[in-house]
Amino acid sequence: MKKVLILEAELNQAISIAKYLKKFGKFQITGAVKTDTRKSYEYYDKTAPADCLNADISNYDYIIPTGASSSYKMLKRYKRLNYNNGIKLTDTNLIVYDKNKMLKIAQNLNIPVPKTAYSKDEIESFPVFYKESFEKGGGVRGIAKSKKELPKYDGLIYQEYINTPATYGVGFLADEGKILTFLIHKEVISYPVSGGSAVVIEKFYDKRLLEYTQKLLKKIDYSGWGLAEFKYCKKRDDFVFMEINGKLWSSIEFMFLNNFEFLNILFDIDYKIKTEKRVLFINRLLKYDKIDIFKNLKYIFTSHIVAESSVVYQVVRKLIPDSLVNLIKRLKSVKS
Repeated sequence: MKKVLILEAELNQAISIAKYLKKFGKFQITGAVKTDTRKSYEYYDKTAPADCLNADISNYDYIIPTGASSSYKMLKRYKRLNYNNGIKLTDTNLIVYDKNKMLKIAQNLNIPVPKTAYSKDEIESFPVFYKESFEKGGGVRGIAKSKKELPKYDGLIYQEYINTPATYGVGFLADEGKILTFLIHKEVISYPVSGGSAVVIEKFYDKRLLEYTQKLLKKIDYSGWGLAEFKYCKKRDDFVFMEINGKLWSSIEFMFLNNFEFLNILFDIDYKIKTEKRVLFINRLLKYDKIDIFKNLKYIFTSHIVAESSVVYQVVRKLIPDSLVNLIKRLKSVKS
């Protein structure tokens, strides 16, 4: 039985990969977590401290960094992480964390990119989409409709706001710049709406998305997994490159449901299940306001539902008025 260490094990993508490794393979899975109380860890055989820089990877057959933070730290330290069939993650991937460099590389390859300002003084018009110029995991991002709405935060870039609702992603596994397997998806709605994790996601295909992604990966000699993200721009009538996430992405379960080669190549897992054209991540939908939940109820009946954790608390919390919750909190504080 092979031993696996999954880093940032509380993340949704970490739980998804643990679920499939446990269900279809023979692995002893250890999850490196910040706390044992944040989520249910039913797919981990045991847990370990979260500090991936102190993880002794010699004790494991596979070490799997899942978020941006652990992926960056592990590749900075070890330079290369090996998987099945000679597949590896390498430190050449670290360039994708620098959003400025990636935008310039894409532009030089004649791939459309959003008009970008690298300081507040360079912004010519609003609204703009802002995000960190160097990926740190999570981070500051959103939409500003005026200068007053810009966050007081250094290290941001400010991009032309492409006002189309969907985001398009090319999830891939690559070796030395060559795509080995992929799945293209359309992120129909997200949480938060300004740019975050997929709430509803469905299959999609356009050869331009694949061609642009392959050009970028070849140029930077990328090895391992990742997600290239694009927005469709009506005035260009083309897809605009936003970024490559050099990590396991939060909606990766959609890949596992529809592309069986991904886990087979990495971990020699051979499985067949019913494919799903559209997936609803129910926990994320329940983070919306009640009105927005109601507007998107149709997806409950037309999608395969993935629950990353119990939804009971979220449902109950939505049904209880905020005024009652605040009253209960005040009563508790008075008693204590």
